[in-house]
Amino acid sequence: MKLNKHYIGCNFTGLAYVGGVDSSFNGTFKDEEVLIESGALDYVPCMIGDVSEAYEILKAKIKEQNATSFENICACIYNTVDEFFGGIKNISNRMQYYKSLDEITSEKDIGKVASLKGIGTAMCVERAMLSQNLLKLLGFNSFYKSSGIKNNGKKEIRSYNLVQNENSYYIFDSSIPTITNNQINPLVAKIPKEVFDGISNKNQFVGYSVSVAHYNPIRDNNVEIVYNAGRKDIYQVENNQKRSK
Repeated sequence: MKLNKHYIGCNFTGLAYVGGVDSSFNGTFKDEEVLIESGALDYVPCMIGDVSEAYEILKAKIKEQNATSFENICACIYNTVDEFFGGIKNISNRMQYYKSLDEITSEKDIGKVASLKGIGTAMCVERAMLSQNLLKLLGFNSFYKSSGIKNNGKKEIRSYNLVQNENSYYIFDSSIPTITNNQINPLVAKIPKEVFDGISNKNQFVGYSVSVAHYNPIRDNNVEIVYNAGRKDIYQVENNQKRSK
């Protein structure tokens, strides 16, 4: 449908360029169409839908926990995303909630992120889209980003967020939990401004790769993720979160 004359998603698959796709988005999702990988070379679009309930959940969590630090606010966003989507207990059934491009004949056929509420099927695309809107709700300069990554050496496509907090810059990944202060929190990795500026570029092949090593408490293993993988220059995050094993 391309309501806005372009898609948002990973604009490179392997070495093949996907035209009409921006790999980052700096706004609040409303009517934008975002691509979800449904196969090796197949993609389907989705839209955000009505996620206003998540806004109320986040406000309540921030108030309950008196969250004022950036770290605590990030934890509230992560927990809001997890509560809204009902965790990840049912992700193997995710694609049944989306129609293929051949089946989409009008806007009403495009799958809505909001329709995944409470059923445990949301993965990185939906979680990062909702996180983007929650970050924008709180006034952060943030980007939704889709790019190639290496997860313990395995190539994947991942959606995540880039966040500016005052004069500091971060990768924020609400799909990857880690342990900080003995609590499960999202992966939040501090990066320099020049790395932030490069990786937030809409062209996926521009910018730095960022390597982050941490402990994943859900899978109970150590993980090294290289975000924006494949760039000439790589930035190594030092001591992001303590590895427990």
